[in-house]
Amino acid sequence: MNMSRNTDLYLPDLGTLSRESVSKRLRLRVSCDAILRDELQSIHRNAYYHLLNGLIGCAAFWDGLTVSKAALENFPKNADILEMRDNLKEGFLDRHNGLESLGAREKDLVSLTRTGKIYQKKYPWIDPELYLRTPGLVNAINRIHFKGNCEVRSVVFGPRKGGPVKEATRGQKDVGPLGIFATRDIAEDEKIMVDTSITGTSEISPSKLEHCDACHATLCPPYMHFANIIIPDCCNEVAYCSRECYERAKYGYHKVLCGKSFDWLYDNPEIQGKKGAGSCWRPILFLRVVAVVLGDFRRNNDLLDQHPLKHPLIARMAANYPPPGKIQPEIAHDWQFFENVVAPNRILMQLGIDIFTDPKWAPEVIQTIYWRMENNANMAVTDLTPSGAKINMVNLNQNYLFFNHSCEPNVSWHGAVPDGNVSVDWLKGMNGEIIKPGCSAVWCSAARDIKKGEE
Repeated sequence: MNMSRNTDLYLPDLGTLSRESVSKRLRLRVSCDAILRDELQSIHRNAYYHLLNGLIGCAAFWDGLTVSKAALENFPKNADILEMRDNLKEGFLDRHNGLESLGAREKDLVSLTRTGKIYQKKYPWIDPELYLRTPGLVNAINRIHFKGNCEVRSVVFGPRKGGPVKEATRGQKDVGPLGIFATRDIAEDEKIMVDTSITGTSEISPSKLEHCDACHATLCPPYMHFANIIIPDCCNEVAYCSRECYERAKYGYHKVLCGKSFDWLYDNPEIQGKKGAGSCWRPILFLRVVAVVLGDFRRNNDLLDQHPLKHPLIARMAANYPPPGKIQPEIAHDWQFFENVVAPNRILMQLGIDIFTDPKWAPEVIQTIYWRMENNANMAVTDLTPSGAKINMVNLNQNYLFFNHSCEPNVSWHGAVPDGNVSVDWLKGMNGEIIKPGCSAVWCSAARDIKKGEE
């Protein structure tokens, strides 16, 4: 939601009210359980009221109707909850009838009517430094990842005014928009980048052992021989396509996930929806991103000091915020209570984060990470599965994301191999090596000759 951080203006601190109820009872030595029960019921009722009010504000009518049903089971005659239930029903029917009148297909009506909307804006109470991409970050990215024919630099968008466009000053604290520039002349069809990733996910749970839990390469024959698959002894719940992938996971994010089952993310009807309603890719990708972040923090012993928005994986991403000074964004973004609130908080709690006391994982931080993922993730479809069914993949390729859009592109790219009939050339790496099919890599090649210094 996009309201002032001064929540006293909007809703009470329900935790404080609970503590006050208990302390009042102890202070007055009240022995009657009925008094305390009434006070806690009042807090429970207020919690439902403010939640429903927020869902109405997000136009999450279906979510609101679901919550109001639960609320009325506890408070069947509450006038405020009944009124909000009616308002939610009216909003839901208006949207449904409006979409139907516009000719929406029946299979689309379910998903379109079960999604709320919010506007993407910066939270003004978040420390401004957490929004910055610094020269130090860019230098580190180039030092670690870009040693070939290109590098990341600041870029200025828009028409030239009074002369050539100059690169943004590197001495500034925030480097601004970034792009990928040629460090030498690049010939047409030359590979610019093959960006492998451990932040590639799909709608298939890793516990099914159908794909590598690190690079997402298929583990199914004939693309992978069973003898080459590595299943770790620590949990036997995931598998890897190679020793390299196993080592990357073992000494990184897997320690955070080991022994914890997240199959509820893949199987829960609340998040998958009915007949296509809802989506699961945001919380599934959020799980992997958070596991990478926590794994790095714990390995470096700075879990208590470091903020997740400062981790290089998250800090390098920018959200698609409206221009400064624009009061209202033009486009609203899909939002669901379970997907955007319940699922990420449940993930964090399962990973040992106390969401009630740790401000580094506050709701606005979670939503900021969601916005950055939405603006930088890319999607693909592949059918390299035992059943041959098509599965949807979502990859967060940490270097490919620096490419900017152009209506006259000089770079062509492709992601996951869609099926087993494509040429092996699709899988060649920067040095001609073959990268395993079904993985989350992105291949980028020059669509024409590119001059040194050209974006």
